[in-house]
Parts: sequence; structure tokens; C-alpha cells
Amino acid sequence: MKNLQLTDHFASLYPLGDPFRKALSGALTQKQYKKGDILRQNGQTPMIWYIQKGLAKGYYQDQEGKEHVTRFWKENQVMLLAGGQKIPAAADRIMLLEDSQLTTLSDSSILFLYHSFAEAPKLSSKIILNDRNQGELRSFLCSMPTPQGYAAFQQIFPSARLLLKDIASYLEISAGRMSTIRKNIE
Repeated sequence: MKNLQLTDHFASLYPLGDPFRKALSGALTQKQYKKGDILRQNGQTPMIWYIQKGLAKGYYQDQEGKEHVTRFWKENQVMLLAGGQKIPAAADRIMLLEDSQLTTLSDSSILFLYHSFAEAPKLSSKIILNDRNQGELRSFLCSMPTPQGYAAFQQIFPSARLLLKDIASYLEISAGRMSTIRKNIE
């Protein structure tokens, strides 16, 4: 039944025929993850997950080992992980910030659907475009004056469920500055 949520989510992006819906529903798997679990790409095929319940961040570590948060995902959002090693400032892993329930597709299922159904490449393009737009949100928020950027962040993400250091990293400010902004808003 939960797989229907992801199928419906995909159908909201691009019309799906009944054969594709049936094949997609059969290929989806659900898994429970614990807070702190890390998702990584397995090879060349982009990985895709749908958050039924939970919260996650995408991040990478620089050469000095400092963590840089580049994305947040919440319930009912698709998470993609592709090409992290090729793009130095892109997330190469996803950490679950709460106990989470995810729906995903195996590499072989992704390839089968992509090559077997005409709507799959078009749906793929819509998913990638939507992901890119969500990725550009960070640039937009960082371009605003910091207090306004944080206020907009709070409207989009469940900031009360996120660590101050993660929000600061996402907004490209120090944790001390983030703390001051939070105190001034409260």
C-alpha cells in the first residue's frame, strides 16, 4: 500500500500507463532505517529513494574532513544520489537524521523500467529536473541576507527537527552566527 504513494508521486510528475504502474509497483521495496544510517551509491546507476517517514541530509567531507551539508529531504520527497565522486562539492552520501521508512528500486529494476517502458526516460527527466530545482534552493537561500534566508528555510524545512550545525552548514554560515540568528528570532 505504501508503494502506491511513490507510484502516485511519480504519476504527478508524468502520466504513467497501467503496465508501467504495475511493473513499478512490483519493483519497489520498502526498508526501515535507523537514525544515523548512511546511504551510498552502489556503482554507476543513480540511486533513488522515497522518504515515506523520516528526515535526511546529503553531505560530503572536504579534504580536511569537514562536513558540508548540501541537501535536506523530508517526508514524501524523492532522494537521488548520483555522481558524487565526479563533482567535488556534491553530496556523496545521505545520512538519515531520524528512524526512517524508505521505498527504493534496485539497480536492475531501474535499468529494466528505463529500457522497457516509453514513459520511463521522460519520468526520469522530470525526477532529475525536480531534484536539480531542489538543489538550487540552497543557492537561493544562501544568496539572501542570512536572517531572511533562515526565515525562508524554516518555511520549507522542519528546522526544529534539524541540528543547528547542519542548518549552519547548509546556509554556509558558522554555527555561532546561526545560534545568534535563532536567538534573535525567538
